[in-house]
Amino acid sequence: MGHECRMQAAGDEISTVRWTNFDLSDSTIRRHVVDGMRLTHLGLVFDNIMSFVLDENGVITKLTFLGMDDTPDDDNDPLTRLDAEFVLLTGSLRALLKDLNKILG
Repeated sequence: MGHECRMQAAGDEISTVRWTNFDLSDSTIRRHVVDGMRLTHLGLVFDNIMSFVLDENGVITKLTFLGMDDTPDDDNDPLTRLDAEFVLLTGSLRALLKDLNKILG
């Protein structure tokens, strides 16, 4: 799980609660679910490679690849690094979509 979610009161499209940079295993969030709020957006982390927010319609937003901010080695060719990152990113994205399809149907 990531550190972001959004909930909406059942039957009330105006009342929403949004948590960012928050431990989603906190009892406060569980209490809202028990009280009838429904989850509309959930922040997730996939294989410690990427984080994203998945909404109730299956739309992925805020896709961020983790560790991409690391400073490159001076010895590496920038084009070689770009090629390697592209392969890693597309492969990871393909694996994410495959797993989401399997889990969510």
